[in-house]
Amino acid sequence: MKTFNLTIRSPEKQVFSGKVESLTFDAEDGRMQILAHHASMTGVILFSKLIAKGENVEDEFIARRGIFLFDNAKNEANLLCLYCELSAEIDHKTALEYLKFISDKLANHESLSEYQIKYLEGEKFAVERQVKLTK
Repeated sequence: MKTFNLTIRSPEKQVFSGKVESLTFDAEDGRMQILAHHASMTGVILFSKLIAKGENVEDEFIARRGIFLFDNAKNEANLLCLYCELSAEIDHKTALEYLKFISDKLANHESLSEYQIKYLEGEKFAVERQVKLTK
């Protein structure tokens, strides 16, 4: 089967780098599946489960706030995101604690700017989905 190079990076680390046969994720415009030699494209990921399939491997990640780029000439994909972890490595308890922290901040939002409130509302939505997916 044909493959392409995939790199997934967050600010903290390189999450994944290797050859895959397909990548499936939810972009801002809907569900996408990328195969080798896909047309060049750019997409935005707000929150998504990513499924990277290789010859004998299937990795599942959770990603938030990212930009996806596929370069047809190089047959390579890059995902740069603020957060990305293997689903199996996500600590459910920590996610619940973070969700409580966000909810508390939003409940007492008098000292927050409008931007901070919007950001926290987006984070709350994403973490709620993450908690649901990692049960």
